[in-house]
Amino acid sequence: MASWRKTPAVQCKFRYGAWLSLAGIVAGGCAHYHAAPLAPQHSADEFAARRLDQAQLRDDISRLMPQAAAVWPPREWDRAELLAVALTQNPQLAVARSQVAAALSREISAAQIPNPDLTLQSEYARHDPHPWLYGVSLNWLLRSPERRRLEGDIARLDTGNARLQLMNEAWAVRSALAAALSEWEGGRRRLTLLTQLAAAQDRLLALEKQRVAAGEDSPTEIVSAQQARIQIEQQEAELRESVNAAQAAAAKALGLPLQALDGMSLAWADWGEPPPLAEAAQRAAREEALLSRADLGVAIGEYSAAEAKLQQSIARQYPQFVLSPGYYWDHGIAKFPFDVGFTLPFNGNRGEIAEARAGRDLAGQRMLALQAGIYGEIVAAERAEHIARESTDAAERQLQAARRQQQSADLGLKLGASDLQEQLSAAIVATRAELEVVQMRSELQDSRNTLEDVLHAPLSGPELALAKSLPSLASGGVP
Repeated sequence: MASWRKTPAVQCKFRYGAWLSLAGIVAGGCAHYHAAPLAPQHSADEFAARRLDQAQLRDDISRLMPQAAAVWPPREWDRAELLAVALTQNPQLAVARSQVAAALSREISAAQIPNPDLTLQSEYARHDPHPWLYGVSLNWLLRSPERRRLEGDIARLDTGNARLQLMNEAWAVRSALAAALSEWEGGRRRLTLLTQLAAAQDRLLALEKQRVAAGEDSPTEIVSAQQARIQIEQQEAELRESVNAAQAAAAKALGLPLQALDGMSLAWADWGEPPPLAEAAQRAAREEALLSRADLGVAIGEYSAAEAKLQQSIARQYPQFVLSPGYYWDHGIAKFPFDVGFTLPFNGNRGEIAEARAGRDLAGQRMLALQAGIYGEIVAAERAEHIARESTDAAERQLQAARRQQQSADLGLKLGASDLQEQLSAAIVATRAELEVVQMRSELQDSRNTLEDVLHAPLSGPELALAKSLPSLASGGVP
């Protein structure tokens, strides 16, 4: 056995075998690369094929709204069902969910112990009885428990912020969808009334032509009637363009191609007539927004991260140790060195500490500014809804007066007290008053949508039931 230890060839084989075994162990624990090339043509075709009646969409929505899958596809889509579609299909939300996953992966990196640096050494001395020197050494950075804790805290705070940013992105999608659906619904209702108005104006124009031909009116009356008809045509063209733009905006928010919404029936019974809020409910929603709105949560999280980075900078003013154990076969002599190195922060890390302290102060001021802005947005939205509600009430009163005038004209025509021209004119006035009511209701609905957006909370309608499922988005995936 003694002679075996002194045999250089055997010792060399043993050392090489040890290195090969170590290399095999390290390589066995490595991850393997799997290619995942993008296929733009396939993804474009897949997006163009999306439809509201797909079975996969039903399965996705059922996780948020189990009752929605009972009758598929729905004959009429309400706001909650369409919001569920947007939450599962919108590509921007998919990006935000991937950002949450990326933040979670950074938590893994923060929790890991730093890998040591391995150095292999060799030397050959020709005339030495033992010509070879073999050596191996490790440089192992020792992080203090405080530094490991702070790095883990910062990574977890970044993950929390990514989740809150996902919630904030979800509310941005919801806001865009609500605005598009409201514009779409209002435009369709106005188009219906404009069609009625155009028909009444055509009858009035035909009547004017008859009266002018009979010498009862001057030709200028025909010109006025024709100009009014041309204005209606222009309004119809502009409104159709607005409706098409609203449909495109709704499709974008839903994450669907435009043609997927052709023939879709929207159920929005209280459109333009949102129920007034009780003072207690409004106060509670305002307080919740001022304390826990998603973007405010992001600002608070950024302040907490800046606070942790300041603590980390202060911890770095103390030495950080590096252990360097090793082994050398030094020309026939086995050596086991054990070195200890450490940083010498002579400058006290004052520059990094000053930057971190300024970053914390900046994050705090941003949070306060955002909170003040939220408060102002809420007050402005509440006042805008109050003004829009008063304007709608005034338009309703004007409509009632116009309808009474129309009823009087209808009765006068039956009794012979008025002619057909007066009856048609009264009908046109009533239709225009109804158009004004629809316009005021559209503005009232927009003001309610704005209030819900600044509060980050639905205040009425079927979305109230879906709102209970929204917090689960913070997990980074669809529930």
